Amino acid sequence: MTRDPLDDFFARERAEVRELPAGPDRWEALLAESRRPQRHRAVLWLGAAAAVAVVAAGLVVGTGHGPGLQQAADTPSRTTSSSTAARPTVTVTRTVTAGPTGSAPAKGPASVTTAPEPQVLPVPRTFELASLTNAGTGHLVGLGSAACASGSCSAVVASDDDGRTWSTRASFTDLTTRGPLVTPADAKQLVGVRFATPQVGYVFGSEVRRTTDGGRSWSPVDVAGRRVLSLETDGTRVWMVTARTCGHVGTASVQRGCSDLQVRTAPVTSDRTEAVDVAGTAPVVENAWIVLDGSDAYLNGTSTGTQQPLRPQRVSGTPQPLPVPQGCDPAQGFTVTAAANSRGTLVGLCPASGAADVRYDLVTSTDRGATWRQRPAPGLGNPTPAGVWLTATDAEHVVAVRQALPASTGEATSPTRMLSTSTGGAAWKDVAPGGSTSTTWAGAAGGGLVYATGGGASYWVSSDSGSTFETVPLRH
Repeated sequence: MTRDPLDDFFARERAEVRELPAGPDRWEALLAESRRPQRHRAVLWLGAAAAVAVVAAGLVVGTGHGPGLQQAADTPSRTTSSSTAARPTVTVTRTVTAGPTGSAPAKGPASVTTAPEPQVLPVPRTFELASLTNAGTGHLVGLGSAACASGSCSAVVASDDDGRTWSTRASFTDLTTRGPLVTPADAKQLVGVRFATPQVGYVFGSEVRRTTDGGRSWSPVDVAGRRVLSLETDGTRVWMVTARTCGHVGTASVQRGCSDLQVRTAPVTSDRTEAVDVAGTAPVVENAWIVLDGSDAYLNGTSTGTQQPLRPQRVSGTPQPLPVPQGCDPAQGFTVTAAANSRGTLVGLCPASGAADVRYDLVTSTDRGATWRQRPAPGLGNPTPAGVWLTATDAEHVVAVRQALPASTGEATSPTRMLSTSTGGAAWKDVAPGGSTSTTWAGAAGGGLVYATGGGASYWVSSDSGSTFETVPLRH
């Protein structure tokens, strides 16, 4: 805990006091001292006063949300606002350190400054979790919707102790978050958050913003004005799939789906991205997303209309499509994810050849997609337009969420169903806590860790590769 500089100052002064013996001689000395000129005492008093002034200046801090900004409300009725500002992004755990003052020379006790403890705000009561990321070493970060004074807004929350306690890091009063299963068709809309390190992270959707201080302040990233459907990072480089526009069903004069796909990438030290030349992408897709296997990046997507899976492509290095596994419907493609604990191992899902309407097949590769092993997965039910989201710790331990691919319908598909297998797809079981039908995403984070989200002010975590999950609240 930061020590109080004022207490330190007087403690040092008290330490300088020497004990002197009492008696007539000492009394006479005190009387003689009192008859001397008094100027040196005034100088000492002014020096002490200047030190107090510097300390007081150091203790003057704001409310944690800069001028003209708002913070996500802790309760629906609690709001904070003031005059206009240049950027409506609020920092809510800022530390303010006093700068030099002109009231005293910068020497001795007068040079004391202080850095007050950061203001820590709880997760807003109105918060609805939409996206979750593990930044490593116990740092977790979430993005979701909240209520600000001006209306709906987006908030970033974080934990530095592996989910035991959570606080609000920032609010974006000019951005909204509808949820993870809707493509970003609207302006000023966020769909996800990803962190490369505990300090460097991104929020993305109709635009991208980047932080280098753990989520307390954010700045724009140049993505050429495109919508970002998905963003992933391996800790050193960020990959994203973008679209020129996205349209939802019912949007006047706008085609459904996301058009003109483009993969973009950048080192995490840069705020400018560059396009990757990827041939053969569909002109319009229902959705698309990036999967990382170490530094290898793969592009997935589904078509509009029947929403069939497209053929995935490796987009890092020399971009190239992956071969369709034997046993998959040759008229369609398939989707892939990477096994968190096995570099080079991919796990995929495809409609089965000759039974595309009634069965999925689970396919695995241990050589970066060059060859595949196929296994029927009847436990995942019939293929549907909303598809299946996959994550895996290894080729045998896979978590699947039915009806959980982002869509351009404008509304999330419901209900969903989360299942897991520890036998490479031979047998599946329901694993959503309480039989929940609102799971929207699951992600393996290495070891046996698997996280899952379903909205609200909590998330789920598994330490046994998805066999069981427990609920973790964001507020206590």
